[in-house]
Amino acid sequence: MRRARRLLLGLAALTAPWAYAAADAACTISATGVAFGSYDPQSLSPDDSTGTVNVDCKSTDPAPNVALSAGLSGSYTPRALTGGSYSLPYNLYTTTARNIIWGNGTSGTVTQTLSGGTISGGRRLYSQSVYGRIPAGQNVGAGSYSDTIILTVTW
Repeated sequence: MRRARRLLLGLAALTAPWAYAAADAACTISATGVAFGSYDPQSLSPDDSTGTVNVDCKSTDPAPNVALSAGLSGSYTPRALTGGSYSLPYNLYTTTARNIIWGNGTSGTVTQTLSGGTISGGRRLYSQSVYGRIPAGQNVGAGSYSDTIILTVTW
């Protein structure tokens, strides 16, 4: 049996809350959002940040697989934070090198099967970093930028 739970991942320039959207799950999902902070269009360096996906399941459950949606832009290449009439391209990755786009397995992206984890009281807690990057040198207006990503967990 394939089960799936979804979690909304909010991304914003200053804050990044995650909203839990699964009910009566055998596994629980929590996360720390990717918060980029202030973006400087004149910087020669990309703006990098990280978040964390946490999945807590019974220790006998198979390893969960996590997919991330394209966000409100509908594209993985790249995703876009939006603020008013401006958009700010960015992406989310599975590696610290930020070279493998975390998506749903289409359009050159991959999903992430969580491994290892910590066992306690018959439960296994998986924790996986999400690596975000806004490329340098993008000329955008001042303001708050955000995107909404849907996180889907199957096991």
